[in-house]
Amino acid sequence: MDSEEDDLMEMFQAAVVGGGPAGLQAALTLGRMHVSTVLFDDGRYRNASSARMRNVLGSDGSAPEELRAAGRSELGAYPWVRIIEGRVENASLWDSAFALRGDGHEHVAEHLLIATGVRDTLLPIPGLAEMWGDVVLPCPYCHGHEFAKGPIAVISSGGHAEHIGGLLRGVTDAVPVLHPERVEEVIRSAAGVTIRLHDGTAVEAACVFIPPNPAPRSGLAEQLGVTTDENGILVDPLGRTSRSGVWAAGDVARRIDPRIPAAVITAMASGLVAAADIAAAVAITRDRTL
Repeated sequence: MDSEEDDLMEMFQAAVVGGGPAGLQAALTLGRMHVSTVLFDDGRYRNASSARMRNVLGSDGSAPEELRAAGRSELGAYPWVRIIEGRVENASLWDSAFALRGDGHEHVAEHLLIATGVRDTLLPIPGLAEMWGDVVLPCPYCHGHEFAKGPIAVISSGGHAEHIGGLLRGVTDAVPVLHPERVEEVIRSAAGVTIRLHDGTAVEAACVFIPPNPAPRSGLAEQLGVTTDENGILVDPLGRTSRSGVWAAGDVARRIDPRIPAAVITAMASGLVAAADIAAAVAITRDRTL
């Protein structure tokens, strides 16, 4: 990278990639500690298809976009935080920092938090994608209560089916659990959904829960050589990844136990924790310059 290019690249103490709950909370925490921060938001959100957030203290029943709008508004009080509408397509090492490029922008940050979220890979059953986030759902903690009159169906298998089915039996009396191979299609009905099986029978339910099968939305971790597995980016309790200077938070970060829900609150909590650790790292650098 030549000196002319260096002059064109803005330098920040921290970069947060992702404008969902984890990224917004992280940016707020960093802003409150006067850490110069750039937040990249490409407008893609996992819960965009959901009309309401549930199990969020103080915002139970609010629309997801209301939380994002409120968060962005609050960040306006912290001039150390800059929001860029755009995607980070490439991340690479730059001396002891990270160069971030995409959508016509180039920036450098000393510390990087990946909060890009995930994309869900739904079961290949006709009808599921069209009703995803409405009456086809992933999280009993987020949506089960609203369908307590039941029945609530589960299309899944193995440990996931056992876990989700067990949770929902505490919410409603009727919880039919169906192996995906038995299901031909799912269609909307007046009562919720009709699940048509290959044997010609049908199961009626108020809604249906399925495994979301999430995968990281961004390839930034791989570009930087950060360790991942099928469940996301591996992190320690502070959100640190396998590469020094890189943290991960939100749904893209691997949870300690898959039974812990991937939810707005858990995403925000992980964003705060990672940001606090980044602020501590920035503080150490400040101390060394005294």
